[in-house]
Amino acid sequence: MKKVGGFIRDCVEKYIPAAAFTVLFLVFVFQVFMRYVLKMPQAWTTEVEQSCFLWLVMLGACYCQRLNGHVTFTLVYDKMNVKGKAITAMLGNLLITFTCLVTFLPSLNYVWGLMERQQMTTLLKWPKTVVFMPYVIFLAFIVAYAVMELYEEIMVLAGSKKYADMMLEASKSEAEQAIEASLAQEDLDLSHIDYGGDK
Repeated sequence: MKKVGGFIRDCVEKYIPAAAFTVLFLVFVFQVFMRYVLKMPQAWTTEVEQSCFLWLVMLGACYCQRLNGHVTFTLVYDKMNVKGKAITAMLGNLLITFTCLVTFLPSLNYVWGLMERQQMTTLLKWPKTVVFMPYVIFLAFIVAYAVMELYEEIMVLAGSKKYADMMLEASKSEAEQAIEASLAQEDLDLSHIDYGGDK
């Protein structure tokens, strides 16, 4: 069951956005070729590009959230102890959860309503429900990730060493991680180096 869930998550967050990006790029190249080389612009390409862009950005953002890869400004956060980090991260995740939950049902009703009203795109006559569904999926995934992170932060505040260590490891900068990785690969003996001081 866990493998099936992981595969579905990978499909939503990695494979569908990758396919959307590929189609977006190929259609864009085709559009440029048709417009500027053959002088025969194709209007339908804009609809395909817009739809692919929505699927790419919304579902790709879910994958970015899984990796904690969204841009963050951590100047103050980095100076805090682990419990301070847990509290500030918890406040952020509570805000994200609240915002996404408040907008989830209205968004779902709107997207579902597009199907009931049989709303279609102008040129290709695609159901608009399909075009805008990634936003609803995005909200659901972001809430799920925020709730998982809230659990970890509660465990840190409850005194769990495992989760505290995980939080400290996750909050290391890329430079710190690179230094630790390089030091772990080789034992450096600096005792034989002459630094030019008095002996």
